[in-house]
Formats: sequence, C-alpha cells, structure tokens
Amino acid sequence: MIQYDKDGVTLFYVDATGKRIAHNFMEGAPYNDMVTVRDAQIQALRENTQSVSNYETALSNAQISVDAGHTVPAPAKPLMKVINDTGEATYAPFDPPLKDLIPAAPGRPAPSSGSIVSASAPPDKQAIMYNMILAMFRKTFPEA
Repeated sequence: MIQYDKDGVTLFYVDATGKRIAHNFMEGAPYNDMVTVRDAQIQALRENTQSVSNYETALSNAQISVDAGHTVPAPAKPLMKVINDTGEATYAPFDPPLKDLIPAAPGRPAPSSGSIVSASAPPDKQAIMYNMILAMFRKTFPEA
C-alpha cells in the first residue's frame, strides 16, 4: 500500500522485488499518479468495510430465520476489492474468510414467545435499541 514517508510529503511503496519506489511532491505527474492510486486504495478499504458490514447484517438476519426453523438461502459472500500500488483493481475472497450460515440443529425446538418474554428476566435494553436503530437504517437505506 502506498504510504507517506517520515517527511510527511513523499509517497512510497515497496514493489515485489523489494525495491523502494518513491516520489516527492516536486516531481509533478508521478507524484499525482501515486496520490490518485493511494486515494483509490483508501476508497477500496472503505468499500470493503461496508461490504463486510452489509454481509454480516444479512447473515445475522438469515441466521435468525434459520434458528426459528425456516429455510432461507445464505447471502452471497462479497469479494474484497484490492488496488495494487500501480493502480490495478482485482477482486479476491476476504482473508480471513467471512462467516457462513449455520444450519439449524435437528431436533432443536423453535423458540416460542414464552421463552423470549419472561417475567423474571429484565428486558435487554441494548438489544431493543439495536433493533430500533437497525429498523431505522433499513427504512432509510432499503438497498443496503
């Protein structure tokens, strides 16, 4: 990944052979190209983070349905976007691998409303708040 050197203005990366490639802001086009590639690398990191978050949300929702005894397909696993130091984009599976949908255990009874609501247990306020925020997010961003 392209990064700033100790001086705070020089950009550099180390290629596959171990050679250090660096450009200073005074060099013009080569430096601007490195800034553009670095920006693309940072954007790819943001996109990957959002993809993982969306996948984990979809997976947890599918897992809830499976645990309740329903048959649902597992959400498709996203691919990680990788921008190399020359600016080429490739897609690869995430490392470490993303979680999979866990099938329901046979013979396990589906949860009933009686086991969820109990007079002796206080309500889980964090779970309630999380579900409310998740509902607002889904209403605001239905395609996510």
